[in-house]
Amino acid sequence: MLTERTIFSLCEVLPSTVLQVRLADQIVDGEAVKASTYRRYCLTPGSDLTGQPEQVVAIANAVWTPEAIAAFQTTSNTITQ
Repeated sequence: MLTERTIFSLCEVLPSTVLQVRLADQIVDGEAVKASTYRRYCLTPGSDLTGQPEQVVAIANAVWTPEAIAAFQTTSNTITQ
């Protein structure tokens, strides 16, 4: 029987400390993956982590120090001006 599932696939930390998260949308037959597509989204330093995969929360808590958040905010404010 074919079913769909979404799984956490990857979390990359960009030089700006933005997190790029990749999820895999899979169609499976039992445990055999029949098809898979990926989608990505980004989280900026200080973003709300509610509902994020536990691995993403752990990485954000390790990388997003107060200094990293302040540096990102300073850089993004400079770019938008």
